[in-house]
Amino acid sequence: HTSLNQCSGCISSCYITCNQPQIREFLGEMLVSVILIMAMTCSFLMAWIYRSILTPIETLKKATRNIRDGNLDFEVEIGDDDEIGELCADFEEMRIRLKESTEEKVVFDSQNKELISNISHDLKTPITAVKGYVEGLLDGVADTPEKQEKYLRTIYNKANDMDRLINELTFYS
Repeated sequence: HTSLNQCSGCISSCYITCNQPQIREFLGEMLVSVILIMAMTCSFLMAWIYRSILTPIETLKKATRNIRDGNLDFEVEIGDDDEIGELCADFEEMRIRLKESTEEKVVFDSQNKELISNISHDLKTPITAVKGYVEGLLDGVADTPEKQEKYLRTIYNKANDMDRLINELTFYS
């Protein structure tokens, strides 16, 4: 049994030394195959990284530009359910809240303008009445003490109305 192993070793070493060109060719083919496999693996990894990381980041960059330019009428697409997907989801929620806040501000500003317009109109009415009663006093229309007192009371009441309206205006501002 020992002589067979010795003989087998002899044959193997003889085969390796006799077939060196074939081994070199085989090793060369293996090296080319390994390089091709590594290149393909790198290509797939780069495509996966690009798809899973760079594409969502590009989406977020576009979203930040839209928000910077005041455009909130878009949607951030949420891809995968990973960390970057969660970031995109949080960014979309932030965009929605910002849009709602902006819309509320527009409504508030519109209501505020309407309120000021109404108060301005309401102030003009008593001022016009006061001016009319003062002119009546100056022109002598109120020629009796009773009429003069009535005119003065009306002026006083209208001045109180204006004071109340100005207080309301101060309260809302």
